[in-house]
Amino acid sequence: MKIHRTLLIASALAAAVFASAQAQAQAQAQAQDKLSLRLDYSVYGTHAPFYLGKETGLYKDANIDLQIGEGSGSSNTAKLVAQGTDPVGFMDYGTMAKGVASGMPLKAILAVHQRSPMVIISHADSPIKSPKDLEGKILGMSASESTAQMFPVLASVSGTDTAKVNVISPAVGAKTALFLQKRADAITGVTYFHLPPLEAQGAKLHYFYFADFGVSALEGGVVANTEWLKANPDLARRFVTATQKAFVLAKAEPATAVDALIKARPDQARNRDLLVRQLELSMSATATPNTKDMPFGKMSEKDWQTMIEQLVQSKQIAEKIASDKLFTNEFFAD
Repeated sequence: MKIHRTLLIASALAAAVFASAQAQAQAQAQAQDKLSLRLDYSVYGTHAPFYLGKETGLYKDANIDLQIGEGSGSSNTAKLVAQGTDPVGFMDYGTMAKGVASGMPLKAILAVHQRSPMVIISHADSPIKSPKDLEGKILGMSASESTAQMFPVLASVSGTDTAKVNVISPAVGAKTALFLQKRADAITGVTYFHLPPLEAQGAKLHYFYFADFGVSALEGGVVANTEWLKANPDLARRFVTATQKAFVLAKAEPATAVDALIKARPDQARNRDLLVRQLELSMSATATPNTKDMPFGKMSEKDWQTMIEQLVQSKQIAEKIASDKLFTNEFFAD
């Protein structure tokens, strides 16, 4: 009888422990904060770390249920984040700065591309070697793209007369086709996004960096709605920490990151090599001389000040903006 009673007690304790574990698991699942991230464009290699963060449980461990939505240009992503449709977004920082100047409630919280990979791409058999060479030529450049936001800066610092540049504005995604058909002498682009697919199609290219002619631009990263930041500092901190870890892991293992993206987006499997190449190029532009010794994603006030000065000089914004209105490192754990 005593043995029977002991077994009953042990069984009851085991059931209680199991029930408690279940309750804790359910509570943890219920505690996950839903958060929507809007990308700058249709999925490409640089986006893989976000999917890696989901696949490896980095966001889940931070009690975040991250939803990732594609975008249609940094300008549109900036509007969606400013409106609060998506609290956070991945976008170009020149576009964001211009948005802030116009009153948008936006702030950079984690930089990805700090050394600008913006370029002017032309055909190798008729290369355009400087911004001035664009005068009298046809340039493909969609208005909503990040490069279109910074092209006036390039023109300003290089003395290029934009009135002499014949700009055509194809629909988002159609620019490379126009270039391959040689209906444009050149296009604006970024190394990691535009070079790999053009090279894969056999195009012989010449390109130069905006930075080669004096443009100092933090090209892009994660931006948040400022009102959301004020209301959700703990969630913002958890999101930044998880995202930083995801990008550091992706930088070390780009193929693994791309495989995580493909698992979530099987339609991208045919583009695996292209996506890996995009991510590798992307991760080569993650620091400036001012941030090379900082943890991944942290930003320098000096870099922001230089970019804002150039935006003012090129009349992209009317006056300087205080750095604390543009970015913050406060949500980093280290």
